[in-house]
Amino acid sequence: RRAGGVITNTAVMTMTSGPEWTQPITRGAWIAAVVFNNPPEPPPADVPPLAEKPPADEAHLTLRERLAMHRERADCRGCHEKIDPLGFALENYDPIGVWREKYANGRDVDVSGKLFRQHEFDNVIEFKDAILAEKDRFTRALAGHLLSFALARELGAADQIALDKIAQATAAD
Repeated sequence: RRAGGVITNTAVMTMTSGPEWTQPITRGAWIAAVVFNNPPEPPPADVPPLAEKPPADEAHLTLRERLAMHRERADCRGCHEKIDPLGFALENYDPIGVWREKYANGRDVDVSGKLFRQHEFDNVIEFKDAILAEKDRFTRALAGHLLSFALARELGAADQIALDKIAQATAAD
């Protein structure tokens, strides 16, 4: 089960990574936007990006530890609390989707987290199970994507009643 499905597909892992390093923020934002139809807000303009390759004094840290320093900014914390668990859940997959247990620096990959502040997981299979536990949220997101596609526009407040009906019918099926 760790290799099956769209979320852990090699193409998705590659698309949401840099050329040499994974990008859990990009992966988390992709899951939020594509799977749950709830994309995060863009980061503040004055937030510098995390270096693709860690500086020498951070080479011993895991990516999670490096990003924890970034989350110390109050204006970054709120969004990262939502998207980081989604991206870190996929850290066992390297930039091209090959399974790994350790980073290049020898440190163990830690994928543990909590989905929507209620579903704890310690591996990708438990993460997928947590997503399945959110069937209604996923169904509404899928219905929203399809309705937006069918209408050839973004959905607005006036579309929410129709979306509710479609999501209920989709969940029942």
